[in-house]
Amino acid sequence: MDEENKKTQEKEGTTYEMTQDELNNLISKTVDEMLVAKFQQKAEEQREKILESKEVVNEETKNADEKTKDFFKALLSDDRQQIKALTTATNDTPKAGYTIPTELLNEVLRFAEVYGLARRKMRYLPFTGAGNSRTLPKLGSSVSVYWTDEGAAKTSTEPVFDTITQTLKKLAAIVPMTEELLEDTGINLTALIGELIAEEIAKAEDTQFLAGTGSPWTGVLNNASCVQHAIDATSIANLTADDLLNLTDKLTGSKKIGAEFYWHPSITTIIRQLKDKNDRYIMDGPSAGKPGAVWGFNYNETEVLPGLTDDAVNKKFLFFGNLNKCAIIGDKKQIQVKMLDQATITDTDGETAINLAEQDMVAMRFVERVGYVLALPEGIAVLKTGRSGT
Repeated sequence: MDEENKKTQEKEGTTYEMTQDELNNLISKTVDEMLVAKFQQKAEEQREKILESKEVVNEETKNADEKTKDFFKALLSDDRQQIKALTTATNDTPKAGYTIPTELLNEVLRFAEVYGLARRKMRYLPFTGAGNSRTLPKLGSSVSVYWTDEGAAKTSTEPVFDTITQTLKKLAAIVPMTEELLEDTGINLTALIGELIAEEIAKAEDTQFLAGTGSPWTGVLNNASCVQHAIDATSIANLTADDLLNLTDKLTGSKKIGAEFYWHPSITTIIRQLKDKNDRYIMDGPSAGKPGAVWGFNYNETEVLPGLTDDAVNKKFLFFGNLNKCAIIGDKKQIQVKMLDQATITDTDGETAINLAEQDMVAMRFVERVGYVLALPEGIAVLKTGRSGT
């Protein structure tokens, strides 16, 4: 029904009946408005968080943010000459994407160090040179010493080195935003995008490097070469103080130096109730900048490890070791970005489709090349449910 007939019916006091097509258009428009509002709300929350940080914005920070904004505006307009002027990389292509400016990369890496447990705890060795993989030396066996008589021949000895291979894999994140947000002068765009990307990268790295099941990585918890120990129960809820103490004894000598516990936050509820044979709690909670400890060893909580609701027989659920000695993480410090404005992407709920062109939005696709390897699995002790000896 056209607009003129609609007004005539309203004037005469008759009821206006909406056609099916008009109803569908109304529903579609409402859904679109809700999605746009949702992402605007997310952006506004990030803006408030940054503004409330009370950091002094100096001239260098302002210049970095202006450069970031100019870079994304150039991406939107496909101004390749401007993009090249704002970056130092020479291997960029419109199809693969462009290397992000150094200022934004530094911001991403800064936030990644804050959020990612794997990046904080594992040894970081950046990749250099060409290629997608590298070979790292690993001490197989050390030198030996011998008692000898005066004037007697000395026995020769030498260390034996093994090698391990570390391969880079791609890690990607898509950050949708309204076009207006990119032009907003009241927001630190460098900090905002840096935080958003780093959160996703850190979460993905922690999930795979700590608890991956083989696609694309086998994480620390599920590495079959780690030292294994089973509790004398089939449920995590039946964990005892002695179970944790026995786990620490699985590592001897220098392997125990600097070792820490890693578990899901829900397991803390069980452990904080455990006592030793003298009726003293084995957990010391964090206080005054001092990290929490169990049996004298620091502990770390992470959502990516199995929790109480993941209970099962023979379930690996926590580990103990020094990740800085045993695990290596590396990347090539070049994050590629490509601007999407015509695509249909999926919302963070994994179900809702978002049509960027129809909703005046853009999405930035970021790709990082990163590698991980557990170089010394014998320095990690893993605890699982089951019966002792299994």
